[in-house]
Amino acid sequence: MRARPLREAQARELRPLLDEEAALWYSELGWDFAEVRAAVSGGIERGTLPGRVVAVGSRAVAYSYYMVDPSRVIVGSIFATRAMRGQGLEEELVDAVIEDARAEHAAGRVECQTLFCTATSADGRFESKGFASRARHYMRRELGAPVPEPKPLPHGIVLRPLKREDLPAAAEIIYTSHQRSVDAALNMTYATPSTCRAFVDTLVVRSGCGQFDAEASRFACGPRGPLGVLIASRLSRANGHVCQVSVNPAAQGSGLGAALVTRALQAFRGQGLASATLSVTASNERAHRLYERLGFSVQRAFGAHAWVRPPAAIELSA
Repeated sequence: MRARPLREAQARELRPLLDEEAALWYSELGWDFAEVRAAVSGGIERGTLPGRVVAVGSRAVAYSYYMVDPSRVIVGSIFATRAMRGQGLEEELVDAVIEDARAEHAAGRVECQTLFCTATSADGRFESKGFASRARHYMRRELGAPVPEPKPLPHGIVLRPLKREDLPAAAEIIYTSHQRSVDAALNMTYATPSTCRAFVDTLVVRSGCGQFDAEASRFACGPRGPLGVLIASRLSRANGHVCQVSVNPAAQGSGLGAALVTRALQAFRGQGLASATLSVTASNERAHRLYERLGFSVQRAFGAHAWVRPPAAIELSA
């Protein structure tokens, strides 16, 4: 079996595979993949979506795709049908897609987070190809039990709903809180104030990670200005997601992060949702401990990978 270009495939070849993928991520991650599935299917139909597909006869059994933007190439799903998992197809796809992505015109950076990959062994292929990598955790909390009230915040800090006019300040908080972090090194989203602003707009205005949840999203201000932000979404009718939570370094350790997440959980529960999810870099011990105290547990481990064309290099802290 050969991984041929996705642009050569017909949408009907992949339709059953895309249906299976959407069902898997809904059952395992609480993520409604309908919009992603529609976008991928449309790109295949138009012959514009780059990637690779493996087929047996006229039936696709594995595929991967990537997206190209001005600053990087982002690898998306790496998916194999249940009967073909663990047979090296995901690794073959990673090798082929990395080669294709690096060959894209002016592609100086390639990134991938393997949350939507059906083989954990595929993470090793990125490292063998010179990618910088770190482990991440997808965490989940059931909302059947009440959410405890957070500890009182220092005097003068106020939490309120996130408003559209807060988005520039929210982006600045996210950028400041991620400077010199592993996340910023592996994800261009956090690299500059402008990329953080584009990220915030994607989450809030364009619903880039589920449907934006205004009721659960929060903005924190103190006597001297903005201090923290939490952006929440609905990944499905029953699952709320913390897309981003950031606290200005000057306010870290004050209990603000716990208060932001707790208020989001209370809002999710008040809306009748069954669960809440979030992702965190495994080495971010402070955040990891906080989420565990708030009742989250690891549901899925995956990798964050990034490569830049030499002589540039990605420096990660130990």
